[in-house]
Amino acid sequence: MARINGYEFPDDLFYDPREHLWLRPGREGEAWLVTVGVDSVGQDALGEIVHIQLMEAGRTVTRGQAVGSLEAEKMVRPVLAPVSGALARVNGALLAKPRLLNLDPYGEGWLFRVLASSWEAEQKELLHGEEAVTAWIRAELKAMNERR
Repeated sequence: MARINGYEFPDDLFYDPREHLWLRPGREGEAWLVTVGVDSVGQDALGEIVHIQLMEAGRTVTRGQAVGSLEAEKMVRPVLAPVSGALARVNGALLAKPRLLNLDPYGEGWLFRVLASSWEAEQKELLHGEEAVTAWIRAELKAMNERR
């Protein structure tokens, strides 16, 4: 696990550097079922999450398409799909208790699951592995500090 300035980034995950989302791929028969959440830097930058709106399960999404929004004490921002596919499940517990995203971003605070239609191709746009993730987060934290 990469630990950078108090932030944790589990090694088994992929990361969307544009949106600060993490992805945990797993097999569902012949398909890839990908669980998606907000990484620790992303949730910290947002502040306390007060409301989450997500599309209902069953909808087909393409990478980069808005699938919902996160409302925090600091801002409202769209949630963009990090991979294409069918929304298989939305985390109902998180919708009922949005603070779970802040309390357990890599566990109970996941957003949704996608049956990925192009996982093999789209995963190349994501970061994976301690070296790549560490370099990205160090650069992100430096840029955030310079903006303050």
